[in-house]
Amino acid sequence: MLHFNRKTEYALLAIEHMVRKEYQHPQVLITSAREISDLYHIPYPLLAKVLQKLAGRGLVKSVHGTKGGYVLTKRPHDISVADVVQIFDGPVALAECFRAQKITCPQWDGCLIKDPFYELNNKIQTLLVQTSLADLAGKSGEALIG
Repeated sequence: MLHFNRKTEYALLAIEHMVRKEYQHPQVLITSAREISDLYHIPYPLLAKVLQKLAGRGLVKSVHGTKGGYVLTKRPHDISVADVVQIFDGPVALAECFRAQKITCPQWDGCLIKDPFYELNNKIQTLLVQTSLADLAGKSGEALIG
């Protein structure tokens, strides 16, 4: 069934935190990996790798120096949940057969659930594309921890 891996969850938490921080404190746009790690009890080495991957894909930018950290490179409304999920989990797939490039399932031709699952898979993908990180954070950024 649909399940995001831990790196996807951490990436969504990190970006969502950055969005909330940006809404509440527009003058403080840099967020350190340590800040996020401490607030959400995420192992620092894993979070650092997640943020590096997000930087490599252009969703955040690394800022070097003693007060360095990460900043968003796009407006929160322009980053979809699907953008983040795709980086760490690949395409949304309710069943393995939707993940494969070439269908190798021996039941494919007679499968009675492939069409409804395909439609449901598309609806989920559409919802993820239409949901921005601003939506996840709440447009006003309430309830920022820290």
